[in-house]
Amino acid sequence: MAMPVRGGILTCNITDPQTLYASYMSFVTHGGIFVPSTRKHTIGEDVFVAFTLPGSAERYPLNGKVIWVNEKGTSAKPAGFGMQFGTDPNSLKIKNEIERLLAGQVESERPTFTM
Repeated sequence: MAMPVRGGILTCNITDPQTLYASYMSFVTHGGIFVPSTRKHTIGEDVFVAFTLPGSAERYPLNGKVIWVNEKGTSAKPAGFGMQFGTDPNSLKIKNEIERLLAGQVESERPTFTM
């Protein structure tokens, strides 16, 4: 899951359903997702991230807020931040697409990158 930076835009390419499951934050109001990053981020910071989801070449551009930070990565929980989706149509579209891709898995007890 690479995350190059282009100017102020972060990109997050999620290549498989297991990584998507580990990244999605279903418990966050409006939805949220973990974004791997070695850059320093602060809670409340506005971010813009372009996502690519498994099995799709479509890029989903999203504005959101940093709501969780893990600065020191481990093998189980990589460095990065949790991003809360907004209430705009793009956010709703990616939330619906993620939940479609993870149908039946969202409430699983398997560990994720955040909880």
